[in-house]
Amino acid sequence: MKFEHCVPVIATMDVRASMDWYARVLGFSELFTYGEPPAYAGMQRDGVQLYISRDDRLATAIHEHDLHPEFFLWVQQVDAWFAEHRRSGARIVEEISDRAWDARQYVVEDPNGYFIKIAQPIDELAES
Repeated sequence: MKFEHCVPVIATMDVRASMDWYARVLGFSELFTYGEPPAYAGMQRDGVQLYISRDDRLATAIHEHDLHPEFFLWVQQVDAWFAEHRRSGARIVEEISDRAWDARQYVVEDPNGYFIKIAQPIDELAES
């Protein structure tokens, strides 16, 4: 027995708009959609998946209480990603820097209030 992988689920009031943002800013592509207008969708990039769910109640609570659920995206060439996201107009809420937990990291905010921590292990940077 083993776990295979974990997929974050983003709560939103507008699945299509969230899909568009993840495609435009992070380069994800549509994996599937359910419903019209979509009530649930899957996105993927480089073997990484995320799901987007229409959940008005949770999305409203996140907005009204200024909450910022988080998830990590571990990447290669984190500095290049940072430059790309700055150029694309992503809302960067933490600048890139080396962190105490052996990661070079920055944080962007998606339109639903989620903080996406984009990072690369520092020891991998030395190897490249």
